[in-house]
Formats: sequence, C-alpha cells, structure tokens
Amino acid sequence: MTTPAEESQPGPVPVSDPRPGDKRAAIAAEQAHLDRVHDRVEHLRRRAEERAAEAAADRSGATFQARYERDVTAHHHASRQQRYTFGDVESLAFGRLDLADGDDLHVGRVSVIDDDGDVLLVDWRAPAAAAFYQATAARPIGVARRRTLVTRGRRLVDLDDEVLDGTAAERLGLRAVTGQGALLAALSRERSGRMRDIVATIQGEQDRIIRAPATGTLVVSGGPGTGKTVVALHRVAYLLYRDRERFEGRGVLVIGPSAAFTEYTARVLPALGEDRAVQRPLAGLAPRGATIRGWDEPDVARTKGDLAMAEVVRHSLHAVLPPIPPTTRLSFEGTTLTVRGEHLEALRERHLDRIRADVPGGAYHDRTEVVAQALDDALWAAWARAHRAAGGRVPEDREGSGFAATLDAAPEVVLLRRCFWPERDPQEILGMLARGEVDLTEVGRGLLAAEELAAVVAAWQRADDWTTDDVALLDELDALLGEPPSKRPRTTPRQDQDDGGIRLATEALHVEAPVVDVESHAYRDFAHVVVDEAQDLSPMQWRAVSRRGPYASWTVVGDLAQRSRVSEPATWEEVAALIGRRAVEITTLEVNYRTPEEIAAVATDVLAAAGHDPALAPRAVRATGERPRQVVDGDPVAATAAVVTELLASRGGTLGVLADAHDLPALARGLQDHLDEDGRDRTRVLEVRESKGLEFDDVVVVAPERIMQRSVVGTHQLYVAVTRATRTLTLVTTGEVELPGSRHCVQVEVTAGRP
Repeated sequence: MTTPAEESQPGPVPVSDPRPGDKRAAIAAEQAHLDRVHDRVEHLRRRAEERAAEAAADRSGATFQARYERDVTAHHHASRQQRYTFGDVESLAFGRLDLADGDDLHVGRVSVIDDDGDVLLVDWRAPAAAAFYQATAARPIGVARRRTLVTRGRRLVDLDDEVLDGTAAERLGLRAVTGQGALLAALSRERSGRMRDIVATIQGEQDRIIRAPATGTLVVSGGPGTGKTVVALHRVAYLLYRDRERFEGRGVLVIGPSAAFTEYTARVLPALGEDRAVQRPLAGLAPRGATIRGWDEPDVARTKGDLAMAEVVRHSLHAVLPPIPPTTRLSFEGTTLTVRGEHLEALRERHLDRIRADVPGGAYHDRTEVVAQALDDALWAAWARAHRAAGGRVPEDREGSGFAATLDAAPEVVLLRRCFWPERDPQEILGMLARGEVDLTEVGRGLLAAEELAAVVAAWQRADDWTTDDVALLDELDALLGEPPSKRPRTTPRQDQDDGGIRLATEALHVEAPVVDVESHAYRDFAHVVVDEAQDLSPMQWRAVSRRGPYASWTVVGDLAQRSRVSEPATWEEVAALIGRRAVEITTLEVNYRTPEEIAAVATDVLAAAGHDPALAPRAVRATGERPRQVVDGDPVAATAAVVTELLASRGGTLGVLADAHDLPALARGLQDHLDEDGRDRTRVLEVRESKGLEFDDVVVVAPERIMQRSVVGTHQLYVAVTRATRTLTLVTTGEVELPGSRHCVQVEVTAGRP
C-alpha cells in the first residue's frame, strides 16, 4: 500500500528528449536480445523433451530402486519441458534494469542462461528482479533506468522507459525512450475469456504482497478491480519458486467461489511456468458424485453455515443407522443365548460417541474393525455368562474354540452385523434428512431453533440438487465417515523383479515412502492454501476449507463490502480464528485498475447505499470519457437483446450480462436468437453471484432494482455487478426507477427495438 509520504515524492526524473531514431534503435537492440532468449528457451525445451522421452523409454532397470530413479528422472525432465513451454502468445521477457553501477539485466518469466554461463534473463521472482517492481524515483535502490517491454510472442512492439536516478543515468549516458505506459496499455487491452497474468506490470504495493513470507495468515483486502486475485496467484508462483521442496512437495490449493471463476483464472499459473497448484471451486470440496448448483437464500445459508450444524450432522449418525433386531439368538456348545437389542444399542451408541472427524483412525469407517471386534466380544461375554450359569465350562482358548465360525454361520448374527455398523455415504445421510426420513428438527434439538431447521428442510425439498451451502455439510459427513472399507484399494506386497542374487542390507531395510498425490480428492495436507472471495464463506465452509491445510500457511483474499451473506464472520480476525490461526496480517490494495472513473462513480454510490463508507471505494486510475447508460423499457429481455446486439456489433472484447437468478432462464431464452457463434463465444449470461472475481469489457446489468430487492444483501450484489466492467456499463431497468448511481448515468429509452 502506498503511503502518503511516498505519494508526495517526485515521479521519475525527466531526462532530455530522446534523439530521433533512439526508439527505433532501442527496439532493434531489444528485439535482438529477445530473439536470443526465445531461441535459447526453445533449445532448452527440446532438450528436456528428448531427455524425458529417453527416460520414459528406458527399461533397463529391473529393481524397484532402478524403476523409481527412472520415473523421477522422467518427471524432472517433463517438468523442465513444461516450465519452458509458453506458446507464442506469452511474453518471455518484459523488462530491463539498467543499474547505477553500469550493469544491466533483463527480467522475464523464467531464468535463462546460455552455454557460456551468461544470464540472458532473470526470473521475475528472483531477488535480483525485485527492483523492477519496487524501485521508485524517491527510492531507486540502485536502478538508473527501468525499461518495460511490450511484446506479442517473439515480436517487440513497444517499450517504455523510466529514469529513476537522473545522476546515474547521465553518468552512464542513458536516455528515456518513451512509449505508451505499459500499465495503461495493459489496462486498455480488450479482455478474453481468461484472466491474464500481470507479471510485466506488477505495481510496488502488489509486489510487496507477492513476496511476503508465508509464515501465517496473510489477508489481501481490497475493493473491486484492485488486482487481489491475480496478486494472490502471482504469490503462489513466487512461493513455489522460493521454496519448491516445501510447496510443491506438499502442494498448494487455490479455492475460488465458483466453477466459472476457476475456469477464468486457470491459465494464470501455467503462464507463469507453474502447473503444480491445485485449483478448485468451493463446490469442488463436495464428495465425488455430488451435483452442486447455486446458492441458498441468505436465511437458509446462515443456518447451514452455523458451526452448530457440525454437531447436528454428528448427531445425525445416531439417527440414520438401521434399528438393531429386538433379539438375536445364538447357540454354541449346547447353550442357546438370546441377546436383547437394547443392550447392543447401548454398545453401538458408545462407539458412535467415540467418532472423531480429522483424527487418524477416528472416523466411522475407520472404526469398522474395532466395532466388529467389540460386537463379537460382547456376544462371547454374553454366551460365556449363560454357559457358566448352565453349569458348562467356558473354553480358555476362544480363538480355537470354533466360536468365530459359529458366529459367521448363524443367520441372526449375520443380520445383526449388517445392521450394527453398515457402510454409509454422505449424500445418503444428508438425503435422508432432506427427504424427512430422519427428522432434522429432532436431531438438532437444543442446538438450533426448530424454525431455522424447518426452513432448511423446506429449502431441501424445493431444490433438485445440493447447493454450495450444502457442500460444508457433505464435507463434514465425509470427514466423520471416512473412506468405506469396500472402496479402499487393496494393498499387495511389493515383489521386485530381481532373481534374488546378492541382496544389500540397505535393501532389506528399505521402506517405501508414500507417494503424495496432491490432486487426489482425499488429500488433506496442503502446504499453502489460497481462498478467494473469502468474505462469502460461512463458518462451516471455513471448517471444510481449513481441513485441507491443518498445518498450512494461508493467503486470504476478499472484500467485506462484497459480502453475499449476513452471517459471521464479519471481520478478517474472525476468519483467522476459524482457520485456527491467532495472528493475522491484513494488507489493503487501494487502487482500482479495472473500472474507469465513470463507472467507479456509480459503484461508489451503490457502496454507500449498501451501508459502507464511500471513502473506502478504491481509487480509479483512468477514464474512458464514456458515461454509463440507464436504459428504460417495460420489457427488460427485449431491451437487453437490443443492447447486446448493439455492443457486439460496435466493438470487440467480452460482454457480461448479469441478472438475478430468477430472471436468468427467460433472459437466456430471449438472447438465444440474437447471438451468432461469435456472439455466443464473447457473451456470458450469469447470475450476479457467479460473476464474482470475473471481468468483462462491457457489462449489462438487467433489472438492477430486482437484484437490490431480492434479499438483505441485494445492494451488495449490485455493487458486485456494476464493478465487473473495464469499459462500459449499461443498466436495463423496467421503469424510471431511482437507483444508487443513476445520477452518473445517461438516461436512454428504447425506440424501435434499439436504445
């Protein structure tokens, strides 16, 4: 975050105007260097590809150790190949530093060294490259001139210089070759369907966050357009670079609010040369096979997200198991025994009380063998008492007595075992609660109000699928149940393919380390977890997310002004407590790089209407000269179709059409006939909440008055909607309604089907 003292410092030091031809000569020289970098990277990529293929094809090793070393080698070269594969659309080099001591270095996506040991390119994450982002005229930190390169694949199209130390620049004979500012050029560029990295235009306050140590919980707070998400992703790339063994070995998890968001951001890390982070939407934490769609109304979401639901879910295990038969008869060695069901029910309840989520061996299915043994022990003890009472002698060796075989053959015992501790599935249990087969209000008695639980059941019965708010409940059940024995992979002893021969003592002592598969849905030990749009997670959802990184460091990204829920947590300190961390460092980004000033004025009014201090709105850094429009029409679908047709025909880029969930079906049908193939590729029609974290060149918000009235957080949702645009904003209203921000809009009426 830039301090007032830094803002008052002078800008880059001016140097005499460049001589004619300076820029052409500079571009030619930089293009020659860029060609060397690309040629070298292509050579390294081909060499890694060849060596990976050679290692994969090697079948000479017969022992496990040889095969393991072969696979490690193949993986190493495949990773290097991936690290040097960028395609033609990514800029490998994007900057140059001319240092005050006369040295210079180029900054790019990866470090590149030629065969002679000369450094052609320094990785942007390396300490030597930090000055590219951190140097200022007030604090040049040894930099005389900073040059930003604007490239398209292998071609250099522009460059821009900042002289930061005029005295050093004059001594070295350096001049400033001006061009369009790299940051403003990047901000003005049309969007695609995917988020771009900002590695060439990272600002100083963003760089400090990216390079912050991963020692606890770092909160990156900021309003829309401040770059929170992309900064967090660059931080992941930096952490992987700085401590690859720690973060790549145990993995990095990035949680986003929706599948649309995860798809939008999926390209950033691979473009930075990192493909080892796992990116999942919040819905992706649900057990496999669960269909997740949409969100609940705020009051229902608040109940489902209450931490008391963890205990409600736990209590449900007692209610969903089948009843134990009233009596179970058993005959052994002439003594017939009848065991009453209530005695066995008490035994089962004791073991249910011992279930612990997130404790090794504490889950329901983990205790299957223990419980089966306890049941057999109870039957043996009951039979032994009855046999002694009948004057019989109890065998001292139970295992050799044949008792176990008798149990296996007794039909009533077989039935008892099936009922006593059967395999269960999270969706099966939650489904029983949703359908009313198990009374949720009874299960949750004393934990939550009966009317709140009844509202949850009513919401379940109206829905066709689980919602994002159900994910935490399914995950809690999944953690309580553990993996069923029938689904666990069978383990077989490893058999090396050698012929015996001489065996080294170290081989006899060899212990295979388990292979860490961070992509596995069941993996629970990530080294670092990033949570985006964190202000929307309920306490139960935080419980589910924190389960993935019990010993992790955290990057939490969000904006409390964009909350889509009315429940806790309401502060970042409360979030840190839910994660299980006492200390939290909160950083704030205050500059809006996305939204033009004209749209930012509308957003500030909406922010104030949502009950927040308008002074907290991030500061926009550019203007387009194009005011937002408010289109008034009694038929919002037809008006939206007209606006969309006009925007697609008049300009390129992406278009977002945002509406309340209830308006989406009619809107999608109405637009279908107005979009050709190109229009469908460029246009996304989304519920407002699905648009969180996304951005579009042009945005059309349909019936914003209905979005505001939809719920207690409706105005917050409208704030999200109006801040998605990088170029133009159009509000389509059903009448001449006074909306927050209307005073900054041009009022337009639709005539002859066109605005």
